[in-house]
Amino acid sequence: METKYGYMGKILWVDLTEGTFTDEIISDDVYEQFLSGYGLASKVIYENQPKGIDFKDERSIISVMSGILTNTEATFNGRWMLAGKSPLTGCWGDANCGGDFGPAIKKTGYDGIFIKGESKKPIYIYIDDETQQILSAEDLWKKKDAVVTEELLIKKHGDKSKVICIGSAGENCSLISGVVNNTGRLAARSGLGALFGVKQLKAICLNGVQDVYVHDKEKVISSTRQLNIDLNKSLDPFCNTMKWSGTAGTTADSVDSGDTPIKNWQGVAEDDFPHDKSSKISGYNVTKYQKEEYYCAGCTFGCGGLCSLKGNSLLQNTHRPEYEILAGFGAQLLCEDVEVIFEINEKLNRAGFDAISVATTVNWAFEAYEKGLFKEEFPYLELNWGDSKAVMNLVDDIIADKNLGHYLMNGVKQAAEYFDKDGVTEAMHVHGQELPMHDSRRDGSLGLGVGYEVEPTPGRHTATNAQWQQMADAPSQDSVLNNDKLNIKFQRRYINTDMSHEEQGQDLMAASCSEDIINGAGLCNFSFMGPFVPVVSWLNNVTGWNKTFDDYLEIGKRIKTVRHSFNIREGIDPTQVKVPNRAKGDNTLKDGPNAYSANVLKWDDAKADYYISMGWNVKTAKPLPETLKNLKLDFVYKDMYPIELIS
Repeated sequence: METKYGYMGKILWVDLTEGTFTDEIISDDVYEQFLSGYGLASKVIYENQPKGIDFKDERSIISVMSGILTNTEATFNGRWMLAGKSPLTGCWGDANCGGDFGPAIKKTGYDGIFIKGESKKPIYIYIDDETQQILSAEDLWKKKDAVVTEELLIKKHGDKSKVICIGSAGENCSLISGVVNNTGRLAARSGLGALFGVKQLKAICLNGVQDVYVHDKEKVISSTRQLNIDLNKSLDPFCNTMKWSGTAGTTADSVDSGDTPIKNWQGVAEDDFPHDKSSKISGYNVTKYQKEEYYCAGCTFGCGGLCSLKGNSLLQNTHRPEYEILAGFGAQLLCEDVEVIFEINEKLNRAGFDAISVATTVNWAFEAYEKGLFKEEFPYLELNWGDSKAVMNLVDDIIADKNLGHYLMNGVKQAAEYFDKDGVTEAMHVHGQELPMHDSRRDGSLGLGVGYEVEPTPGRHTATNAQWQQMADAPSQDSVLNNDKLNIKFQRRYINTDMSHEEQGQDLMAASCSEDIINGAGLCNFSFMGPFVPVVSWLNNVTGWNKTFDDYLEIGKRIKTVRHSFNIREGIDPTQVKVPNRAKGDNTLKDGPNAYSANVLKWDDAKADYYISMGWNVKTAKPLPETLKNLKLDFVYKDMYPIELIS
């Protein structure tokens, strides 16, 4: 068999209804068109899942993917991805996670696992080099949380086994549930844990040893060595903060600068949660509990941390909360008790909830309480901003599916539709997906906000890289191969308001589509912390290809267009996917760094510029016929233009 470089050349289909495992060989040209990760998943799911079906239909597909660079000498390569139709939004859904599971996928000899069908009883999938099994999980289902489940399966199948699993959130098919790896790293967004839950799939346990072949290992090692040197020498403030405290170290600065929304996007940090409070949930006040650094697979940087809090038996070995959790359950709710946030983080991880979605939903609940919405149903309820005990109790109720928590466990959209029929609050979601803790009204964040609306997975700050730091200098490596100097296109932090429409559209397109390259490669976004990242030479030297940056950008555009077209095929009108008015800067704040945001005035023009650059119809957002033809997307064309024939 011909040697494959970078990818394994096949995927595994698991049919839970039939109890079967089937290999599918993927041709080399498909990898060259879609990479791996959710790029490959987008083509496979689009072509194999019937259109219009509900996520509860047994024909729905959930995929678990590695990337082209996974298990190679490139660093930051350990991400794994889920993909399928989102139970939360009805759109294309995907979720990205670190931890140690990405390499385990490739070690079984596959680039991804595609699961369809539905089991009649709780099960888990076990794969090693000799066996592929569907085994009973009845002793785990609704009995063991995600952390305990992982520990038990590793004990049963050996220390080298790697596990992903759901907790109670996924078992209960919560629309804001994720899938857990490595005792607390979550593929959280899009509610894809519910796809595991509806199939009664508790876990996947992998224990393979197959190797990945690299075309030119020495060149990959050389590029990686240089990146590590540059990271260690970097004077970039964000890079240095990430070295010692991860995203936890960014919390106070994000709050102070206006990046963090306050009080369900109504408040102003300098008035409601000033620096003396935000500093209590940031930097050293978080890392002081750390006992060791945490490294995801394939990473030499180690921006995570394993912590221990004395006197709390639940928190003797817990992951350090990330910025989104510290901001969502801290600054946004005006809570300064970092130990409460640690406990909330651990409880949500064990239950397998998307902490971003829960935090945004809880923020809405506090506003709703302030405006008197719960008095009839819950007369004794008290939700006062800054009351950390009230936050903890409400999170406990969401996890337990009781009291008000019963109405919040499926996210803010459903909760607001039930309680707030008169619209006195604002539910901060886009097409059902709760917004993260990054304010699109902030000066320079227009690209982020537009991404909340136009991306196939709406309401996601990691769906576009428009916030990344623009490289001011040329790459530090003397010899730059394969147009990697154009990698600076990845690094544009802000959309310049003085740009022409064409320039703005190109910048938005590059920021958007480069994220599809990153996810197809299996890279971590935090690799882009300032120093030059040799993405193109990594990809070329791993695979043996000879592509330029623009070639890869076209691949990104192809992947994006398939994911976007999936939504249209499912009956979603992209032009009607809207962020809440507060997130645009309509109903503007009167004080603080985001007061009187001008972004709302530029919003529609920026979207039009993006659509034009993508080759999509400005009025309908539908990919133009010539775009689909140029991208060789015949299987999409027949759905978008069924009456016409492709010449």
